[in-house]
Amino acid sequence: MIITCGLAIGLGAGPGFLFGFVGPALQDELGISRAGLGLLIGLFFGFTGLASLLAARVGARFGARRCVALNMITVAVGGTAAALGGSYPVLVLVAVAGGVAYAFGNVGTNLAVMAVARPGAGGFALTLKTAGVPVIASLLALGGGWVDTVGWRAVAWSLAVAGCLAAAAVLVMLPRTGGSSVTARPEPPLRPGFRALPLAAFLFICGSQPLQSWLVTYVHDEMGLPLTQAGPLTAAGTVLALGGMLGAARWADRLGARRRAVFVALICLSTAAGVVALLAGARWWPPLVAAGAVLGLAANLAGSGLTHAVVVDRAPESVGRASGVTMAGYYTGALVAPWGFGAVADATDGYEASWAMCVVLLLLAAVAYWWTHRTLPVRSG
Repeated sequence: MIITCGLAIGLGAGPGFLFGFVGPALQDELGISRAGLGLLIGLFFGFTGLASLLAARVGARFGARRCVALNMITVAVGGTAAALGGSYPVLVLVAVAGGVAYAFGNVGTNLAVMAVARPGAGGFALTLKTAGVPVIASLLALGGGWVDTVGWRAVAWSLAVAGCLAAAAVLVMLPRTGGSSVTARPEPPLRPGFRALPLAAFLFICGSQPLQSWLVTYVHDEMGLPLTQAGPLTAAGTVLALGGMLGAARWADRLGARRRAVFVALICLSTAAGVVALLAGARWWPPLVAAGAVLGLAANLAGSGLTHAVVVDRAPESVGRASGVTMAGYYTGALVAPWGFGAVADATDGYEASWAMCVVLLLLAAVAYWWTHRTLPVRSG
């Protein structure tokens, strides 16, 4: 079940990654600016954040199986529409619809995974689920690398076919019931101090999301690599980062729920270090770009997965509601991040200021996760 949820959550994020990895081709064909490209990515994740508030309220009662199946069907329809339509307004609609459906996919997969996770291994189980995101991102990055040969519509068609197959797998593998005991009763309100966690998630994704959405374009523009090299380089970095992501999750489970938020704060600092290496490498020593990409992507992915675990740590009795509220902050940050990154890059005619802004946001995220640790303790028993 966890593997099925992982592939589903990765495909659910597919439309957002699609815009970033085939970005140069979209810019050439549609004549859009970097800010316009960033807006497509931001709309996807931003509407995920807005819809998370609704998913938090109704997701548990709707059931894990229906939530995730809805997400996969939307991916299939969105990929088809993008391939057939191929205009900027159509891509905007694909981004909005895909983002709304992804909110339900997040809540549904959290419910399904926590229903089968062993006690004390929730952090690793949720991170293993999140590992589906870099797997799908790597495949889309490879597709983006060959976009000059096959065209970006072929990549969109591939996403549509994968969505159809994933929808069938979800309907077969996930139980017909909600998949979690929380579907049987209303969830209690969240504690007042819980608001620190959505803020931390917002800052973290604002600072780290450009690593996912802008890396191919950055390497292509700043270092002059053709897409056939920039795409595979990003895919390789994502695959290598997967090992660091899973290792961090194992270590976080050993530290335990009480110290997990502090560990995520350290991950924020590691992400910032990766961004600094990425920026310095393009200017002074190219091998640093690869090292920074692997470190930054590993930390980004680990932080994303472990944020779900911190949610469960701090609100185990309200997993659906807490997931939705935290993801509202997380994906609101994802709305701001890619558009803001592209807008600053357009305004300054370069990427240095954009990456510097990411570093500052990641430092603030580290403070926010530490503050969550101090103000929202894990309840004993």
